[in-house]
Amino acid sequence: MPVKETLLVEGATPPDLMRSRLILEPQVAAEAAQHADKSDVIKLRSKVAGGRAARDRSECEQADDAFHRAIAETSRNPVLVGFLIYLSGARRRVVWQREWDRTYRRIAPNEFQTIHSDQHSKIVDAIEAGDPAAALRAMEAHLKSIEVMILDSRPHQRRE
Repeated sequence: MPVKETLLVEGATPPDLMRSRLILEPQVAAEAAQHADKSDVIKLRSKVAGGRAARDRSECEQADDAFHRAIAETSRNPVLVGFLIYLSGARRRVVWQREWDRTYRRIAPNEFQTIHSDQHSKIVDAIEAGDPAAALRAMEAHLKSIEVMILDSRPHQRRE
């Protein structure tokens, strides 16, 4: 990654990253719903199963990344895939991981995996149905729930 882009990612806060994901990923899911075939749906369902089977935070994160990347690949648009890979790289940065660890510790891992995987399943259902609007809404709801989990796990700041 060129230095300039690395500095942009390093300076991004978790809210910056979530806002970017909320702008881009629902549209990617809608695009995937327009292009998915049976093999794509099978692949996406296997990614959901991988998330349900994850045993720890690291496996959850890897499964989640694989799921979101598979949706981008299903869109059949290499530019969208590139954006998702870029955002995925930002998720591996220290600041994001601190927030994610805090979120993950706050809720039970099995609860997180169930909620997360159920949301992923709803996204796949919409993609399989070829319903771009439903795919967009399902992805948006999923990402907003993550945003709320992260915000709820942040230490409360004192107001002056």
